[in-house]
Amino acid sequence: MKRRCLSKRFFGTIDTKTEGEVRMMKTIAVVAVHKDFAEFIKADLEKYFSSYAKIRAYAEEEIDSMEEIPEEFVVMSALTVFRKVQPKMKEHALTQVISFAVSRDNLAKLSQVPTDQKVLMVNVDYKMCMQVIAQIYELGYRDFDFVPYYGEEESRDKSIKTAVTPDEMAMMPKDMERIIDIGGRPIDINCIVELANKMGIEDIFDSPQAKAARKRFATASFGIDRVLSDTKDKNEQIKTLVELIQDGIILTDSAGTVLLSNKKARSILKTEIDGFNADELLPDLPITVEAETTSNKVVVVDGKDIVVDVSPIISDDRYTGNIITLKSFEETEEKQHGIRAQIARAGHGARYTFGDIVGLSSQIQECVKVAVRMAKSDSSVLIMGESGTGKEVFAQSIHNGSDRSKRNFVALNCAAIPEHLLESELFGYEEGAFTGARKGGKIGYFELAHQGTIFLDEIGEMPLTLQSKLLRVLEEKTVTRIGASKLIDVDVRIIAATNKNLLELVEAKEFREDLYYRINVLPLYIPPLRERIDDLRPLMNTFMDSMGKKMTFSDEAAKRLLAHRWKGNVRELKNVIEYLDSLGKRLIEKEDLPASIFAAPVQRISAVSTKRAAKEDRGSDFRDVVFGWWNDRELIANILLALLEAAESGRKIGRRQLETVLQQKGFLYTEAEIRTCLSKLSGLGFVRSQHGRGGSTILPKGKELLTELMELMGE
Repeated sequence: MKRRCLSKRFFGTIDTKTEGEVRMMKTIAVVAVHKDFAEFIKADLEKYFSSYAKIRAYAEEEIDSMEEIPEEFVVMSALTVFRKVQPKMKEHALTQVISFAVSRDNLAKLSQVPTDQKVLMVNVDYKMCMQVIAQIYELGYRDFDFVPYYGEEESRDKSIKTAVTPDEMAMMPKDMERIIDIGGRPIDINCIVELANKMGIEDIFDSPQAKAARKRFATASFGIDRVLSDTKDKNEQIKTLVELIQDGIILTDSAGTVLLSNKKARSILKTEIDGFNADELLPDLPITVEAETTSNKVVVVDGKDIVVDVSPIISDDRYTGNIITLKSFEETEEKQHGIRAQIARAGHGARYTFGDIVGLSSQIQECVKVAVRMAKSDSSVLIMGESGTGKEVFAQSIHNGSDRSKRNFVALNCAAIPEHLLESELFGYEEGAFTGARKGGKIGYFELAHQGTIFLDEIGEMPLTLQSKLLRVLEEKTVTRIGASKLIDVDVRIIAATNKNLLELVEAKEFREDLYYRINVLPLYIPPLRERIDDLRPLMNTFMDSMGKKMTFSDEAAKRLLAHRWKGNVRELKNVIEYLDSLGKRLIEKEDLPASIFAAPVQRISAVSTKRAAKEDRGSDFRDVVFGWWNDRELIANILLALLEAAESGRKIGRRQLETVLQQKGFLYTEAEIRTCLSKLSGLGFVRSQHGRGGSTILPKGKELLTELMELMGE
């Protein structure tokens, strides 16, 4: 009885046999070059899948005229077919390229194959030829000298007069004197299992038809029985054990011929293995003669590094073969990274990206632009800035923007760890290296950060003795754990940060000069919040949004926040917002501000406000300069001060002279910045600027502005 499903497209056909016995019928498309071959494969598949799926056979030319293959599973006779039908498959369709086995019923025909001459193996393509040859060799028939033939008539050796074929007579050369047809090959049992797994079928061999079909196979265990003279059960156990091993495993005889391999080995070498000679598979590692144990030998296969171990098999004091272990170097590194990540846990990740950096000021935007470029490099970065400016946020963003983003970001505050523990944290230690050392030892931060980034915060606090060891690690790219002599290779990018002037520490002999130049390849300066007051409001909004709160500020409260020096920078601002949030008020008045902001700044602003009220003729000019251009207040104050000093000495001063005077005082402003600032001040009547060589002069209004700025800035 058939019951119609609401949506065949999504659920397929439901086959109901008895009440409570409902099975979801899947759909399989079988595609081959010729229709009769597709029907052959279909018939073989139906022996296993008839109770689970509706199977339909297609010729390759039929697929060409279809818009889409409707079936959810697509089985193909060869990889060449896959390339042609892949564009016609559903987006989520699963595929299986069929491989074939030699039927146990046809093994007797191999006794007709001569062993004293070359014999053609005739099949549809080279891969199919080699597949049959490999299966025959795997079954223990290794005396034949097969030559693959797949229609390349011009290059065929015409002296060969005997041919073997698995029912591919259409490909047979016409001048063969002797033809041995070993018959059509059933689908390989491993292929059946793999397809069943993809379809989610666990009891694929339970039906009587499947059990009967399975008996036809000449399995690999049959060949192992012949070669090793062992029981079938024992060899099946060996095969299962070999497959369970995570590394690639190859077993050879004393001549180097491969007797057995697992799926992982075939995946690493990307080729057929069984029945071939190990010398052909690993030409850089001769193993066809009695070998000694070889460990961690790196060979290149198909452009990729493979780590190989070779262990000779000795039985009754006689060399009988080898066990070869293969490991992909790349996969080994990935596993090591996974282990390091588990050891590091959540404490060594980078969660910030450049998108998390908040700010509208030109200063912070320029910092981000520079940092993005630095992320593309692999050179060391030195981030400088006061405490609380967000140096670690930039460090994490640089890591996440780099090619190392998938590896660990390991952060260490050099000032937070006692000097006697800092070395063991950085480089690790062996068990028993010192009193209190953890059993089994400990991996160091440099090892944890291998192929990733290590962030050394407050590097200016690092002791001189440790600075020399750090320098050696950076130069040699190796570390040695405390209590050990073994060198461990590390590939680590350094990002260091400091709130100190390292050059002054170098001059004071408190920081190594060679280390300074080693870490200061890419310098990045993060300006303090008071120099980018335009970022105050965006930062406040971000902190309030993260708390799920919305607060507004009175004019007086806003002025005090703008006038505050913010010596704790962004960290201090966050603390202030959290404090104000605890008040539970939506409108923040000046009296609500913390004492650190309300007390001292209020007095300065009050004094200025009193003077401003007494001189109403100044209008809004002072407010525009003090609060509208607050970000440029230091430049304005320095220019006005230089003009005042020049006026007191009875002279005018031009832009270039002004630039020189400011440089002598340690301020690095460009001529363009000075020109723009003078233009603003001149337009508002604070200075008088003359064209040509006339220079600029400070006006009385400018002197008053200078006084007000000095008071607001706490000078």
